[in-house]
Amino acid sequence: MDWSKIKTIFIVAFLLLDIYLIYEYTKLKKDTQQFETEEPETPISKTLALDGIKYDEDKFPSDIEKGQYLTAKSMTFSDEDLEKLEKSTLSGQSIKVQDSIMLQSILEKPIKLSDDFKKEELVEYIRSHILNGDQYVFWEKKDNTITYYQQYNGKTLYHNLKGELTFLVNEENNIVSYNQTYLQDIKEFDEKETLVKPLEAIYALYKNAYLEMNTYISNVELGYYSQQNAPSVQLLAPTWKITLKGQKNLYVNALNGEIIKPGMEETKLE
Repeated sequence: MDWSKIKTIFIVAFLLLDIYLIYEYTKLKKDTQQFETEEPETPISKTLALDGIKYDEDKFPSDIEKGQYLTAKSMTFSDEDLEKLEKSTLSGQSIKVQDSIMLQSILEKPIKLSDDFKKEELVEYIRSHILNGDQYVFWEKKDNTITYYQQYNGKTLYHNLKGELTFLVNEENNIVSYNQTYLQDIKEFDEKETLVKPLEAIYALYKNAYLEMNTYISNVELGYYSQQNAPSVQLLAPTWKITLKGQKNLYVNALNGEIIKPGMEETKLE
């Protein structure tokens, strides 16, 4: 009995099952959660203004009219992969792998950070010493971590633990290690659809009591959020990130206007 062939058959079978489940999921979303396209009786801008909700519509993305779901899967790493990486891109690092998808690196030479850290400090290191480093964008520095998320075509994969780069900073303000996951085989899935407009996404938050009176919306941008995390394939939906007062981020599915609630933000590692 050829166990190698049997293993391959099982992998392909599960992959096809995941793709089918994702297809059914997107179909169900379209059937049951279609965004209400009818204009409210009172113009959205006037309704928001009555509660003191302010924004600069001229800064909203204006060249994005259509979008679609993406599918992606985690890159896995073998011992042979590690040997090659440690001799090339990841030289000067001691590498281990967790759950076959997370690289855990300890730096031979810690990176000294300035007391007033700026994201530009790590640009060159990430580009030269991180696997596919040019595909990650800075997200935040919080406590003893500095977090980056993967991008696709210049759009961020928000809060995606399977497309994340996290540096760990010690008490001497040195980066001593990092963890990295990476999504590969990112493909466009299903047909392109007309996206919910930024102002409509803001109105969805308003209707559902996510916006307090006199709120200032400082930024709106489009990225992707994980919607369905099958064992082999991840489904990513185009998503509006709406930033309040430069501090708090809220997320709205740009295909159906569904608000991504707390607790849905992060895709757990398996």
